[in-house]
Amino acid sequence: MINFSLKEFVDENIQNFDPQNPQDIIKAEKLLKAESKLNNRFTINEIEEFLEYIKNQKQNFDHILNLPVIKSIYNDKYPENLKTKPDLRNITESEMAEFREVFTPYVKEFISVSMRNNQWQNLIYFQHFYAQFFSVESLDFYKVLLHDKNDLIIEGIIKNSSLSFFKENYPFATDRKFYYLQSLVDHFEFDDDILTINNVVAENQKTSIDNKVVLGEILTAIFHFSSSNSVTKNVIKKNQAIAEDWKNQKKGFLNNIAYYIVRFFTKDQNPGLILFLSTVILGVYILSFYFVFSFETEIIIFYSIANIVGLYLAYRNFKYYFSFFDHKNITDILGKISATLLITMIVGFPLILFVGLGFAYVFDSVSDGKFPGGIIFPLIIFGIRIFNRNK
Repeated sequence: MINFSLKEFVDENIQNFDPQNPQDIIKAEKLLKAESKLNNRFTINEIEEFLEYIKNQKQNFDHILNLPVIKSIYNDKYPENLKTKPDLRNITESEMAEFREVFTPYVKEFISVSMRNNQWQNLIYFQHFYAQFFSVESLDFYKVLLHDKNDLIIEGIIKNSSLSFFKENYPFATDRKFYYLQSLVDHFEFDDDILTINNVVAENQKTSIDNKVVLGEILTAIFHFSSSNSVTKNVIKKNQAIAEDWKNQKKGFLNNIAYYIVRFFTKDQNPGLILFLSTVILGVYILSFYFVFSFETEIIIFYSIANIVGLYLAYRNFKYYFSFFDHKNITDILGKISATLLITMIVGFPLILFVGLGFAYVFDSVSDGKFPGGIIFPLIIFGIRIFNRNK
């Protein structure tokens, strides 16, 4: 690898340095070797390699080497002004073609450092403004590293029981800029990777709430991959509503209550405590029927309808929070049933109350020979919300 900082040092210390002039080459050799002995700034191998290179170089790369970003890279400093578009108008294609080959090791190192530090925005800037500096070798290297990152995400989703821990160690998995960058580099190249990530998320959605939140963040992030494949594009787009649902399940007061109920009944609690609480909760619920059936018909209708709605909501809540029972573990079964019942009564109480009272009102109006006009407006509002949700 040519150490271009040597040329910068020579230019600063030898006026009008001309690599085609043998006397200037001798001066440069003495200067560099003296600097090496005094300050150990350059190695002998670097000096010899540099001198051999400048003797045989066909192009003068002065304009390129003075570009701030390029200068930072070959001086082993991470560039700070990548978002500024460089002026490349005076660089010929032949000059750029030769330079990108000799500059390949530097570009590879810049890519590696950027990816290790999750500098996706800087890589996006580099892709926008410095794409001409990629040789075939450096671009292939770049793609391999991006594929490796995608493989880490796929493997992480499949193997990690805690995706929160996975996200902490591999934050690029939920970073939209990481996926957008891939579409800039080569959207054809990474299309299969993105579709695989989407499919793996779908296959592993029967998991904890914490994990679902991370999966939702991944689905939202991959939406920023700009695919030219209509199948991939449509699949990713359709999953955005699901992603928002998964991300929001811990937001809000009632959802937080539901989340803590789930955690309490599913983490490693004392089995005796879970059995006791489940017996109390289920016992009170069953006794409520005996108590209600001693009242008038309207109350019985209200409570029956409310429970029908409640059972439907409970079914949805169970699928949402738990998905399955461990049929060999009675504590697991009772705990999840009790937790589902509590969540349904707390989170779904407004809807249960609305539907129950609505049916009781309709029954009472019809019994008195009246049209239940008061229910029309709430039904319209409810219908609009359902329609918009499905849409």
